[in-house]
Amino acid sequence: MTHLATWFRQQLQYSADGFVWAFEQIAPELHDKLPPRPGYLGSWPPIRHVWHVAKYERCLVIPSMRQWLGGLPADGAGWHEDAADDDDDFVRARQDGLSEIVATFCDTRRQQIVMLDELAQVDWETPRATLWGDKPLKMIVTKTYQHTFEHGDTLLRMGLWWKEFQQEYK
Repeated sequence: MTHLATWFRQQLQYSADGFVWAFEQIAPELHDKLPPRPGYLGSWPPIRHVWHVAKYERCLVIPSMRQWLGGLPADGAGWHEDAADDDDDFVRARQDGLSEIVATFCDTRRQQIVMLDELAQVDWETPRATLWGDKPLKMIVTKTYQHTFEHGDTLLRMGLWWKEFQQEYK
């Protein structure tokens, strides 16, 4: 399955670059603001999308990938579905600064890309018990790729339309 590891190595890097670029298309003074039209531009400030994707990958994806390297099945430690816990974690992360959140995303993604070299020779198709049910490694890494686009799409819509919607709501 070397070809999948190679393909994902490139795609995870390209999608990370595009994700950060999408964030950078939003005016810096808006990075920590709620969007003016929550239905279309999401309900989070732009930086929260970056923080969320980094936390998802750190708490769920990296431990799941390690399972294919002989680690224990991921248990989701540190991941909160409860909004109040998530809000507290986000407030603490913001205290470190917005650039630190972006740097954390980049570092977390880099860890996954490096891990792909170790995963090149494993079976990417046979399901194992995971946080998402019985799934193969291919699905775990594909979900990471998809999740980047999901939040990157919202960031791009913010970058493209924020100011227009802001005028609409004045």
